[in-house]
Amino acid sequence: MELSNTVSMMGEGLQVEVERLCPECGATMVEFDRLTEDGAVFIWYACTREDCTGQWLSKKALRMRSL
Repeated sequence: MELSNTVSMMGEGLQVEVERLCPECGATMVEFDRLTEDGAVFIWYACTREDCTGQWLSKKALRMRSL
C-alpha cells in the first residue's frame, strides 16, 4: 500500500498526518471505525470512491505511561 506523508509543526510538538491510498483503486481512504482492545488501537479505513469496496486495517500499540 502506498502512503503519502504530510508533516507539520504545531506548537512545540510534531504532528504527522498520513494519507492512506486504497489498495484496490488508489483513491484516498478515510477512517471508518476504531476499536481499542488489549493495549492496541485497531483502525479500519474505507475507500472514498462510491463504487469501490477497498478497506485497510491498521493496528497501533497504545503508548506506555511512565510513573
